Order: sequence, then C-alpha cells, then structure tokens
Amino acid sequence: MNAALLHLAVNHAPLFLMLVAAALLLAALVRRNGSLLTAALWMVIVAGAGALLAQQSGEAAEHLLDGVAGIDSHAIEEHEESATAAVLATIVTAGIGIGTAVGSRWWGERFRWRAAVILLLATLASVALIGITAHKGGLIRHGDELENRLPVPSSEPEQE
Repeated sequence: MNAALLHLAVNHAPLFLMLVAAALLLAALVRRNGSLLTAALWMVIVAGAGALLAQQSGEAAEHLLDGVAGIDSHAIEEHEESATAAVLATIVTAGIGIGTAVGSRWWGERFRWRAAVILLLATLASVALIGITAHKGGLIRHGDELENRLPVPSSEPEQE
C-alpha cells in the first residue's frame, strides 16, 4: 500500500464521523440523552485523530504525485491549504469534545449541555471545512465530473 492509497482510504473518515457526530449531538440535545452525547463525543475525538492521519498521509501522497501526467499541481496546493484549516478545525472540535467530557465531571449537567451546544456548532463548522477540502481533493483527479464538464451524450441511438 502506498501513501496515495492510504490517503484515499482514510480521508473520508473524518467527514463521515463528524456528520454522524453532528446528528448524534442534535438528537442528544433534543432528547437530553447522555448516551447519545457520549457517543458523539467519542466520534468527534476519533474524527480529530482521523484528520491528523489524513493530513499526514496526504503529505506523503503529494510527493508521490509530483510530476504525474494528468495531475493538477495547482489543485493539490488548493486542497492542501484547505486541508490545513479543516484539520485545525477538527482538532479544535475534538479538544472541545474532550473539554466537554472532562468539564461535565467537574461542573455538572448544566455545563455538559451548554458545552454540547458549542460542540455542535464547532462540529458543523468542521463538517463544512472538511466538505470544502474533500471537494478540492476531488478536483485533483475528478475535475471534469465535479465541475460538470463531461461531454453531452449524443441523442442519436447507437447502432450495433
């Protein structure tokens, strides 16, 4: 397995973990369900670790793709810049998750639910930044599909 394959394998995890965590946080807040909140906290923390892994594997993958035909180096740079912000946001969100878990033991339930609202907002911001980063990553090799530049299909029936 090379760095590019590893990056492709792990880079979706933070996005999907954060999406599910946001849904769990919302459900936890609506229902005042501590178990859902705990599950969301763990997902956010794991997403933070996954974001670091995706960034590290992305650095190594970039070096493999230097000079490869069909690879847009400008798209790689834009993806990398976007990834820096997304990873930082995800790590900060994971830190808020850890703070929520630890702080609720010290300051109780009132703190826990107020911190959960802040965590939900941070999670949604992270999802947005990761989504932008994912789109920019897709433009490295899949620009035609993502930018809707595929050829228009012919309206004539195919002859056999």
